[in-house]
Amino acid sequence: MVSVHLLPSLIPPGTLHGGVAVVIDVLRASTMMIHALVAGCTAVMPCGEVDEARRLAASLPEGSALLAGERHGVLIEGFDLGNSPGECTPAVCQGKTMVITTTNGTRALLACLDADPVVVGSFVNFAATSQRLLHEARPIHLVCAGTEGRVSYEDTLLAGAFARHFKDLDHRMANDEAEIAAGLWARVDDMIWFKSGKLVQAEETNPLVRYLTRGQGGRRVVELGLSADIADAGRLNRSDYQIVAELRRDPLRIVACP
Repeated sequence: MVSVHLLPSLIPPGTLHGGVAVVIDVLRASTMMIHALVAGCTAVMPCGEVDEARRLAASLPEGSALLAGERHGVLIEGFDLGNSPGECTPAVCQGKTMVITTTNGTRALLACLDADPVVVGSFVNFAATSQRLLHEARPIHLVCAGTEGRVSYEDTLLAGAFARHFKDLDHRMANDEAEIAAGLWARVDDMIWFKSGKLVQAEETNPLVRYLTRGQGGRRVVELGLSADIADAGRLNRSDYQIVAELRRDPLRIVACP
């Protein structure tokens, strides 16, 4: 069974027990985490609050922590990185532990601790994540981070891509939100294929990027001058990014699974 939760706050109490959670924050935390792990971070440690992230980073061996995060899309003062996936290069990330706090994504992760396992979903590692869940007997919960307490278009779109994929494999949609999200992705997917085949101009080589700018979150990223982050987030199934990012406990951290 596949459920979509359009916001963490909309998950009925106790629902995640005994299930798998896929946490989605397309713009930009979940995309950032995948980039960090691919670039060589040994783990990503999510924190809900800025002071908590600072304390955690300070507790790690000297020189091993990479402090990343944003509030309302803006780099936090004194942090090493913001929340832009392009900042995650091997030169920056290799051998480091990223400690990250974001407005929406890390809080969504922390809201899903009743589930086990918890994985991080993005467009860039969509195929690997789907494969990880392919034979999962437990209920699958697709949890959208949203944008500051409001449902977000881009997260719903990715949740719909997962839901449609599993629907095509005869998984039952367990709530109306899953049906709605799957329908949204089906419509967009048809348009992407149409554009890729017939309408794409030289300046628009990835039609998915345009859809990711439709919602409030995407518009905010553009306003901040970070359009490159949307291009990074919209690269569906990057061949070199096919890892599964899974949450581990004690300590709480996200690691890459082949």
